[in-house]
Amino acid sequence: MSLKIIFLIGRPGCGKGTQLKFLTEKTGFSVVNTGELLRQKAKEEDVIGSNVSEVLKKGGLIPTPVVFSLWMPLVIERYNKKEKGLIFDGNPRKLYEAQMLEELFLMLRIDSPIVIYIKISEEESYSRLRKREREDDKEEDIKERLRWFKEEVEPIIAYYSGKNALIEINGEQSVEDVFKEIEEKTKGLL
Repeated sequence: MSLKIIFLIGRPGCGKGTQLKFLTEKTGFSVVNTGELLRQKAKEEDVIGSNVSEVLKKGGLIPTPVVFSLWMPLVIERYNKKEKGLIFDGNPRKLYEAQMLEELFLMLRIDSPIVIYIKISEEESYSRLRKREREDDKEEDIKERLRWFKEEVEPIIAYYSGKNALIEINGEQSVEDVFKEIEEKTKGLL
């Protein structure tokens, strides 16, 4: 049995965190939390660790090769342990990252990822984020995150849609109905 891979993506505020919890409970898959991997790397006292720490403090994006260097050993380790699956939480965030991961999966003879896109409109995303009270949910931060999603993540959505490999989920329904739709559309895949 091959390691299954899920990419769980969607606009900020779409409910990825909630659906991730449901998915891990249902599947028993491990989660690839890139933010946590980066925070661990930032604690290391080497040139990469100090640069990652600096970029994180400024709220910038970490270069893809650095992110990939954290993902690759993790995927290989889980593959060697014959784990059931991995869920990439909110990643990949750039088309280049998706393509690099696909090359790794091909090398390991892992099936193409199951790409679950929780779709909400930009207006719904903005509305949901304005209602939350998180540090990164200030007006200018929200606009920047929505701009970044359009520029960086939408090409990933188009890429997988073009390959007929995108599972689009209506994120503008109840939390329970979102998960029900995920279950229905991934039946036989997980």
